[in-house]
Amino acid sequence: MLILAFTAGSSLCASAMRPFKAPKEIPVHEIEVPQADTVEAVLAAVDTVVTAMADTDTVQAEQAEVWVRPDIRPAPLQRGDTIGIFAISNYADSAALAYGISLFQDWGLNVKLADNIYRRGGKSRYDGTLEERINSMQALMDDPQVKALISVRGGYGAALVIPHLDYTKLLEHPKWVVGYSDVTALHIVLNNMGLETIHGPMATRIEGDNLSISFLHEALFGDVKGLTIPTNINCREGEATGRLVGGNLSLIYSLQGTPMNLDMKDAILFIEDVDEDSYAIDRMLQNLLLSGKLDEIAGIIVGQFTNFDDAKGMDLSLPALIYSKIGDRQIPVMYQIDAGHEWNAHKSAPNYSLYLGRRIHLKVDRDIAYFEYLD
Repeated sequence: MLILAFTAGSSLCASAMRPFKAPKEIPVHEIEVPQADTVEAVLAAVDTVVTAMADTDTVQAEQAEVWVRPDIRPAPLQRGDTIGIFAISNYADSAALAYGISLFQDWGLNVKLADNIYRRGGKSRYDGTLEERINSMQALMDDPQVKALISVRGGYGAALVIPHLDYTKLLEHPKWVVGYSDVTALHIVLNNMGLETIHGPMATRIEGDNLSISFLHEALFGDVKGLTIPTNINCREGEATGRLVGGNLSLIYSLQGTPMNLDMKDAILFIEDVDEDSYAIDRMLQNLLLSGKLDEIAGIIVGQFTNFDDAKGMDLSLPALIYSKIGDRQIPVMYQIDAGHEWNAHKSAPNYSLYLGRRIHLKVDRDIAYFEYLD
């Protein structure tokens, strides 16, 4: 699916972004219909005419032009490269960000902060106004010296920014975009366009997590090969190949029915979430089921569902919820990989980096469940 990019400018009043408002009153006009005399019409007899169809040459219709998604992969980072830290979701915590900046500098990287960082006004959840967040993100995306973009954190706000961005230069000169949670909205837009991104730790969500740090470094500077876990009772055996797409289930759900909804055709869907009760997860998965999205996918990889409560609204466990939506479809399920919000909540598990938008081969057998990235 091709997504049209909107250009950021000084004005945010484009008609496409205005909410629909129904009229307050609908005028009703009474129309007096005149009475008409009844007229009996006599049908004239007509001769039957046989029309001979002339022989025609077969004309081939011009083949419609079909858009094919490109495979756009940013280059690995090198020491001396510059990375940009952006803030289109919640505001940056200065102490936590200081650690992230120091870490990236230890990797030999130069760090450039978005202009809107630390511009939080009052009790706002954001750093700066919407226009400041759009313009600052656009500047980092367009900067040829910046080789990767790492989100400062998640929260909320990405969906407000992404419709206003112009992705032209980012696609012409690809750079890694890194983050999770609310950044899923940005992953979806870019993956739909063919650009690979990294679902992984953010600048203020990495301190003290050495395993996640190591994995992110490998993803940015090298090439992660894949991921393997022991097969557990919630996995489903099988084998499939497709693009790895997805991220935070709430964000996937929130963009359904919009021009930015996630393209899942023949893909391997990765999902994770945090602080959602069972009924909410059920509602979101039911949306994907009713919209036909779950019928399109070739497999599922389930990440961390942190603080999931199956005692509110339904009696089904998370695995039971997922399988109730898949039904009889015999697609492979790799259940419970370490990717998601566990670090943020408890620092009890790492947050492995995943290449979203890249083709993978997923295989689940009796002993191990794994996927490997394909070139």
